[in-house]
Amino acid sequence: MNVAFFPRSGPRRCGIPAALAAFAILIAAPSATAQRVPITFDDYHGYDGTVDYLRRVARAHSDITELLEIGRSNQGRPIYVLVISRMDNGTTIDRYVELRNPRAEGVDNVTPMKSWDGKPGFWIDGATHGNEYTGTEVSLYIIDKLVSGYASDPAIKALIDANTFYVCPIVNPDGVYNSVQRGISQRQNSMDVDDDGDGQVNEDGPDDLNGDGKFTSFRYLDPEGRWVMDPQDPRVMVQLGPDEKTDRPRYSVVPEDKDNDGDGKRGEDSERGIDVNRNYPEGWADDDLEQRGSGYYPSSAPESHAILEFFTDHTNILMVQSYHTSGGFTYRPFARWPDRQIHPKDLAVFDKVMGQRYVELHPDEEDPARLWRPPYRGDRPYGYGIFLDWAYAQFGAYAMSTELWSWSRDTRGLPGYNAGDDRAAWERALLAHQETAFGGKLFVPWRRYNHPDLGEGEIGGWVSTHVGGNALPGASLEHVADVHWQFELFKAGLLPKLAMTEAKAETLSNSGGTRIVKVTATVANSGPLATHVARGTELAGNRPDAIWLVGDRDRVKLLEGGAWHNLGVLEGTLEIPGIEGTPAGNTREVTWLVSVEGNPSLKVVLTSQKGGTHVREVPVR
Repeated sequence: MNVAFFPRSGPRRCGIPAALAAFAILIAAPSATAQRVPITFDDYHGYDGTVDYLRRVARAHSDITELLEIGRSNQGRPIYVLVISRMDNGTTIDRYVELRNPRAEGVDNVTPMKSWDGKPGFWIDGATHGNEYTGTEVSLYIIDKLVSGYASDPAIKALIDANTFYVCPIVNPDGVYNSVQRGISQRQNSMDVDDDGDGQVNEDGPDDLNGDGKFTSFRYLDPEGRWVMDPQDPRVMVQLGPDEKTDRPRYSVVPEDKDNDGDGKRGEDSERGIDVNRNYPEGWADDDLEQRGSGYYPSSAPESHAILEFFTDHTNILMVQSYHTSGGFTYRPFARWPDRQIHPKDLAVFDKVMGQRYVELHPDEEDPARLWRPPYRGDRPYGYGIFLDWAYAQFGAYAMSTELWSWSRDTRGLPGYNAGDDRAAWERALLAHQETAFGGKLFVPWRRYNHPDLGEGEIGGWVSTHVGGNALPGASLEHVADVHWQFELFKAGLLPKLAMTEAKAETLSNSGGTRIVKVTATVANSGPLATHVARGTELAGNRPDAIWLVGDRDRVKLLEGGAWHNLGVLEGTLEIPGIEGTPAGNTREVTWLVSVEGNPSLKVVLTSQKGGTHVREVPVR
């Protein structure tokens, strides 16, 4: 397609005075419910329940969803991503521009892009660590809000029509399956480990010593122990500070388990595996250096490999949110590097736009500074090979990682407990609450037991599946989920919104059936954010925005230049606090000069990797 254009400078438009006005309507619009696949949050769904829900949603909402299997866990469980976007709109550049170097005949060529690849992308995931399944529940809550509101809530419809949401509720299927459905807390991915040499792998997880079907704790008297009984309720164990003195009897409290192979360790198979969140290329280091669980090389875990492959196949993703637990705060980059490694413009977007909104959504937090921060710890890295860092520094997305749920702030429905009370007060209130709200299933009374390794003591306490680092099912979980649904709505409203505001063809001369035509196109980004992070186009795999003139190569000839033009980065309308000169460059005007025989069809194709693709047919007059 030998068509071209002559670029010339076009007008620049300043951003709107109120930085948030472009998307305030999206946040303020009332919620509504349309066709709804029933879901409740009075208990955890686990792996099987989550997969069942995803399949039912995909069947019920085929006009706006597609369920993808993007890989398999170490034990063969599928990893699913639910795509949420309007399926009958959108387009992609590969529909208009042929491959320059297609593969040989008989060899599969590049898979055609889906229509939703041509829209700005928003990634949400949960349960990278298998025992942090609050993230799964929040992901399901967001799915429910999106798909059930599409038919009746104009704000949600507009978001789904214009953008693509990729939701992966469970990154670590084996960990979630074991943690929720078997009651064996598993943070890492599964590995084929035979620690006791009996020919079986992964069988040495926690043991149900008293046979009650629940995994709890074992407490025993220990002069060096770090725990004492709460003087107000001996069922509650209070942890002492490192140098704290006490005259009360000291205890050690350990998970209910025994040493299966006589090596002095308990449940070591369940502790083995790769920490999937430390298995990404950015700043990666292996186990022989400063961090355990990184794997033998980046993406050596099948779970992280699946995520990396999906991202490199779906480069339209500009916003990334990972859900972990617990703590009740959000990390932004970096974990590996200090803030001076972040471009000032991106740092301002993170802290003064997104972070400010996150703080506003937590009015009960006594220390707002802890709500939003980098994981980098002052003068040393938090970790290596972390997804948050890779998604920002190598992929080029605004990436955040949230530690969901704070026991001291996000607990709802606990009479007698006030935010700010100590942990023991919370546990006392929870003990009473779980009797009425959960039928007593969250706590097992302490009973005497002669441990095969540790001797006399007691088994009991909180059931590991339901009480630990995860939000309590019911009101507490739904509160956490709704707060973060509001945050994701806000961030979705920040995505770029590209359009061609004008496209026309003007005949300059007509001689012997051949016309000289000037084609003019004006494009603009009316969304708050630019189409890339500050250094996004410098990263491998990313490309600047571009505009093409497409026509019949036998009837349309370029008079000068090429068929496409590099637009650089289309800035957004957001006035970024503390960054001078923003917004600027959110509009471009380009021209082509061509000779045309007859009356062929001309198309102008605006293509932005993370901002979307838009096409306008231009009649030649």
